[in-house]
Amino acid sequence: MRVLGKFAIAATAAGLISAPALAGKGGGAPLATCSASDITAAAATITACQGFKSGNLLNQANASTDQQILQALGYDDWNGKMTSVAGSVSNLKGSTTVNFGIQLTGISIIAVHYGGGKGGPGSESTAFYVLDAAQGINQIHLGYGASSNAVLFVTGLPRMIESVPEPTSWATMVAGFGLLGAQMRRRRRINAYA
Repeated sequence: MRVLGKFAIAATAAGLISAPALAGKGGGAPLATCSASDITAAAATITACQGFKSGNLLNQANASTDQQILQALGYDDWNGKMTSVAGSVSNLKGSTTVNFGIQLTGISIIAVHYGGGKGGPGSESTAFYVLDAAQGINQIHLGYGASSNAVLFVTGLPRMIESVPEPTSWATMVAGFGLLGAQMRRRRRINAYA
């Protein structure tokens, strides 16, 4: 599945976690860099992030920019309409707790806009996060204050479990062990007759 392959790339790319962004219009001072500690929740982990990007990107006027960032994070199924997101919260007024009103499960992609106020990451900016919500969570906790609004683009995408081999891999491995065992047994018999 194309989306899952892109998530595997996004989850392993260290550049997504630590790529700095510059404030727009002529360079300016560097914005804070997003990290896995920006958001916490019980039984959930951040697997990738993009940002902080200058300005409030969580509106229809910036939907094409949002779409590019989501694609860089490995999700390309969003249609570019803010009315089709899974959830949103506005007027956070600096709250560090966000509840979208639905349970987040599996892989979820969220974005948070921060104003330039006290306790924020710096100037007005937005960051995007890929969150593994595991069994499900109802709320997230932000590491920064000055929150303004948040958008849940998608939730419930399948989790990546790369440690479980496919059935053909298991069959090849079992056949290989069987051949090794047969070879060892044959050598023991030959040595016993010699």
